[in-house]
Amino acid sequence: MDKRYWVGFSLVKGIGAVRFQALRDHFGDLALAWQGPRLGHADTAAVDLLVSILGQARSSRLIQGLRERLGVVNTVTSTFAALEAAGLITVTAQLAPGDVPRAEREILAEIRRIQADGVTDAERQRAVTAVEAEREFRAETAEGRAVLLGRAVTVWRLEDELLYLDRVRSVTGEQIRAAARRYLDPEHYVRVTVTPEEGG
Repeated sequence: MDKRYWVGFSLVKGIGAVRFQALRDHFGDLALAWQGPRLGHADTAAVDLLVSILGQARSSRLIQGLRERLGVVNTVTSTFAALEAAGLITVTAQLAPGDVPRAEREILAEIRRIQADGVTDAERQRAVTAVEAEREFRAETAEGRAVLLGRAVTVWRLEDELLYLDRVRSVTGEQIRAAARRYLDPEHYVRVTVTPEEGG
């Protein structure tokens, strides 16, 4: 890994805005984005699991591959926002600026592996458990339940919200692979990088 990455840690002092600016002076960001299915689409549950398998837990593929095994990122995560008209799938990483090209190649390589070989049943089950836990956590408070149900009755359907976890549990490994092929085109995506200014 780029030496400046570790030097950056030793130079970061303070908290709040000072710490944030110091991090920005020594680290870069990479974001890749694809259009995903809208809220309520038949593929939504499969994409939810796909994103979890890619980068939402320590055991996920991108975290294990890029951070733990290769050491080319400080953090990496994947997200899926299903909205009324369309969805958005993102993979974001914080890393040394010199590691951006390699990290991008490795992210796309992992996507291609899922498209070619699919996911294991253990990965599928871990992802189901993660989605279940995340939704239960969001519904733990009265405010959280209000947000979930309010979204359901305004931009979705209440019955679909109530049955969503059943849909998640019924997703197969082949459906996850099909979702990767349909939505994560490794040749067509939006790429954004933010790196420190020269001499920063």
